[in-house]
Amino acid sequence: MIVQKGFLSFRGSDIVPNFLAFLLLLASVFFMGCGNPEGTVVVFHAGSLSPLIQETFHRFRQNHPGVVLQSEASGSLDAIRKITELNKPSDLVAVADYRLIERISQVPRYHIFLGNELVLATAKKELLPGPPDNKVWEEHWSERISSGEYTYGISDPDRDPAGYYAHLAWKLAEIHYDRPGLYQRFLDSLDERWLRPRSSELVALLQSNALDFAFLYKSTALQNNLEFLTLPAEVSLAEDAYRDLYSRVSLQVTAEQPGSTVEITGAPIRYGIAQTNPDNPWAARLLDFFLSPEVQQLYRELGYRSVPLLEVHSQESTP
Repeated sequence: MIVQKGFLSFRGSDIVPNFLAFLLLLASVFFMGCGNPEGTVVVFHAGSLSPLIQETFHRFRQNHPGVVLQSEASGSLDAIRKITELNKPSDLVAVADYRLIERISQVPRYHIFLGNELVLATAKKELLPGPPDNKVWEEHWSERISSGEYTYGISDPDRDPAGYYAHLAWKLAEIHYDRPGLYQRFLDSLDERWLRPRSSELVALLQSNALDFAFLYKSTALQNNLEFLTLPAEVSLAEDAYRDLYSRVSLQVTAEQPGSTVEITGAPIRYGIAQTNPDNPWAARLLDFFLSPEVQQLYRELGYRSVPLLEVHSQESTP
């Protein structure tokens, strides 16, 4: 008699001993799989970094399958507050404004590792025509968006740098186009229903056609196949060459202490990454991998802006 089930095959009286051997094999595999992992690394990060984080995790696991990698996405300010206010355990933090890392007292150094820029994105292709009609949008986007003719969203500037970058870009547009009162018109036309904790959450609103436009990072627009209008370099917070111009604008955002604020000055969008647990050797190895040439190539493939890697010792830069 042959008994078959799946890939197993037993003959007559061999069923019992073979089945017992199979159970022993399963048990050994089970207990091997349940053994202690080599290590665990917890990463708090900006939502706009999610694709990079997940692909980096995937590649790191190929060489270190025994290491447990965990990520938690949020707005960058929320990521910092998890450490400074909530005392949640973490091993690495990666945020969309490197200056925020200065708020973590126990971090002696961090790295500026990639850049980005702000764009005006939409899922409605008909809203952003191609040439030559796109010239009208390039020249008059600020007037059209601030007029209230279209719905648009941003992330919360008290929780996510993309939100305060949007406010800073509006202030820069007022300077660039020499249109006094333009920033206030943006404030007046923004419907707070379209304010989200992090910019990546605006993508679903665009894709469902609930929203006409959103101010997003260029990487987010590219990763989600959105149409987008490139803003002038004087406005987009992309270029080091305009650092002095960007510094002419600022915004007050909520600080750690209840009821207090901190001033954020305009600067090129540059991301920072730091090890927050000095006693975790796997965190150090993962950080080195994030800064490796292999992952630097990923920055470009995923639409981020390549910038020179820079190691900063804390207190050298002020938010």
